[in-house]
Amino acid sequence: MKRNYSGTPRETVPLKIIDFFVDIYAKWIYKKRQRSQISLNPKILIASMGHLGDALTVSYLFPIIFQKYPNAVIDLISPTWCKAVHEYNPHIHQVYYIDHYLSNRSKITQWQKIKQHYYTFRLALNGLQNQQYDYYLDVRTSYGVSHLILPFINVNKAVGFNRRGLGGLLDVELAIPSHGQFHHFETYSALLKEIGIEVNLGDVVPYFHLNPSVSWEILQAKLSSNLRKPYILIFPETGEEHRQMSIDFWREIVKNILIKSTYSVIFCGQTALSSRIIDRINNLTKGAFTQNLIDASQCFSIQELAFLANEAQYALTLDSFPEHLCCIFAKL
Repeated sequence: MKRNYSGTPRETVPLKIIDFFVDIYAKWIYKKRQRSQISLNPKILIASMGHLGDALTVSYLFPIIFQKYPNAVIDLISPTWCKAVHEYNPHIHQVYYIDHYLSNRSKITQWQKIKQHYYTFRLALNGLQNQQYDYYLDVRTSYGVSHLILPFINVNKAVGFNRRGLGGLLDVELAIPSHGQFHHFETYSALLKEIGIEVNLGDVVPYFHLNPSVSWEILQAKLSSNLRKPYILIFPETGEEHRQMSIDFWREIVKNILIKSTYSVIFCGQTALSSRIIDRINNLTKGAFTQNLIDASQCFSIQELAFLANEAQYALTLDSFPEHLCCIFAKL
């Protein structure tokens, strides 16, 4: 199969060089490994090395897998920054955390990211080497994949995509859809097909399990302003700063909401961007809407954000994780 690598030449040329040697190793050594018969109650290792939005959408596959295989066991390879998405999910048996340096958005040096990748890889390997898996499915078509772990663990059938190197270690190396724009669930369904599951987008039921201990009182106690209903959630940040819209963009949107409705606006995020937007609005309106503007940035856990979204009338976001989360809970 001709590989359709994802990335710039600076990224793809090294991948092609590495793959030249990986393919030789895979052909003459790795793919001659001893394999057992695949179980009717399969143990499945799913690798999802992306971010929060990816972690949430990948979890939508788990109930679909159990519909076909009610006694299956699902383990997961995921970065530590996605832990909050997985920790209350009853479908997951075990999570092994690997912080791939290519997906790491922490504000640390590249060398520190590589060291973190190596350290978490070794920790995950300690647990994975004791397991026997029927299937390995890697959902990633860009950035970091987990295929490097395959020679060190026991897997009967490994499936992934031909986009980010090390594809020679896969037993089934898939291409992405060739018709240009496609829904990423098409790649998920291609993976599921390799384990005997036929599925389409209409079969997906989004979900997120809430921690029952979260309450309205807990949320209110973390804020200096009173939460007032009805409210709209605003997530002004994106995972990558260069993709964010300007303060003036959000100022105009929120100003129009405040002028034309009685909604409160709750800003959610991880930086001081929200407070700067609120300051700009207050300066423009001379503080007329101060009580309707609430900065909840850096206040809430993901579980608490989900609870907050469950009570929201609307949500506006440019980032994938709050988009998926609010699509589950918010009214619009």
